[in-house]
Amino acid sequence: MEAVQQKYFSVVVSLDGFTALNGELEKITNETEREKHVRNFFFVRYGKGSGKLELIQKKSKVKLKWSPNKIDQQAEALHKSALTHAKNKNYSEAVNNWVKAISINSQDPDYYFNLGIAFFELKNFKESIENLKKALLICPIYYKAHLIVGTVYLKLREFSAAEKHLIESISFCPNHALAFLNLGAVYSILRRYEEGIKIFLKSIELSPNELRAYFGLGKIYSIKGETKKANQYFKKVIELDPQGYLANHAKRAISTIPSENQTLVEASIHSSDIESLYQDGYKAFLYSDYDRAVQMYRSYLARKQDDDFVWSSLGEAYLRIGDLPKAVEAFKKATSINPSKGLYYKQLAIAFDILGDDNELLESLSNAKRLGKTDSITLMFLGKLLTKQQKLNEAITNLEQAIKLNPNNLHAKFHLALSYLKNKNLNSAMIFLQEIRQSPSNSHLKTETEAILKNL
Repeated sequence: MEAVQQKYFSVVVSLDGFTALNGELEKITNETEREKHVRNFFFVRYGKGSGKLELIQKKSKVKLKWSPNKIDQQAEALHKSALTHAKNKNYSEAVNNWVKAISINSQDPDYYFNLGIAFFELKNFKESIENLKKALLICPIYYKAHLIVGTVYLKLREFSAAEKHLIESISFCPNHALAFLNLGAVYSILRRYEEGIKIFLKSIELSPNELRAYFGLGKIYSIKGETKKANQYFKKVIELDPQGYLANHAKRAISTIPSENQTLVEASIHSSDIESLYQDGYKAFLYSDYDRAVQMYRSYLARKQDDDFVWSSLGEAYLRIGDLPKAVEAFKKATSINPSKGLYYKQLAIAFDILGDDNELLESLSNAKRLGKTDSITLMFLGKLLTKQQKLNEAITNLEQAIKLNPNNLHAKFHLALSYLKNKNLNSAMIFLQEIRQSPSNSHLKTETEAILKNL
């Protein structure tokens, strides 16, 4: 007779990691009452899943052990097969196997957790979040799901949700550098700089070679105007990975330090180190002072005219202030210096799309694709243009691919719906229009979508 398979999920946590608990625990002096309070806290907070939660207390630590109500061998076989597919980066097959496993046993959090990761790899963030949250509903102590959910919310720029899940992940696992790194990014974006500094430093403490944490600290101190500290962290990025992507940005970000009697602008204009001009423009761009960014970038380019990267940066600044002809001029200059950079043609395409110059738009998109820019945004612009030109089958192909690459690309969904409507495929159009309507985003596309739906 085959032995019954054992399966459980366990974690040992420190009571110090749960601030909500410690606020009350410090008031209790009786040991028995303390244990009772701790037990009640964890069962109320994490005992509502569909399995069985056990708790063992040892001084300032607690071991939580969760067991499922059901184990199915056929579902487990599909789970193992899915893991193999995922390891080989065959995520579509992995998804199929986990979906089948769930149809057999819908009460195993492992299936939902791994399915959520697979959808994350496929950039289907909506499905990723839904499955990861389902794993947490079944097994509330499945802390790894909190980390991934927080990461997905960060990508979606839903910062409050990202912060909540990342903090919960850290409560369970306070030694995970990635959780601190992502939480530091959240605080940096929200301009909660002191919290961001503290969290980035913790990430470095746990992972001393984490480039992104050093770079994050450099950006924060740069925004705060603490140039010496900013340079210290940017130089660390360069030291750890001299040829890496972040090192290139760190080299650009390093700034000269003005003397006590010089203003920042004076230091920039009179400094022999022209990189400070770029740095000042970069800072201004971060502060959304795009006129100042233009001024600094132009001063830099007056001294170093062959820097395609800064021409591109200048074009971005012109885009932000709405000077489209000058943005086009700057992007074209970047492409003339470095014609092998697909990004510059993509930037040109964005400017020509706003200008409504379809011929230049098509040429820019074609060059961008030729140079390897086949990302969701590029394909969306191409599909939008093809729809306008009534080349509906080509438009649909490109827009479907854009959505496959990024299922959260609302613009691609909107223009795909328009293509379907022009192609007399009302049912398919309705699917995407309803998805836009139900999206949590506050995009202006929702207003346009409502107007279309009213006329159908």
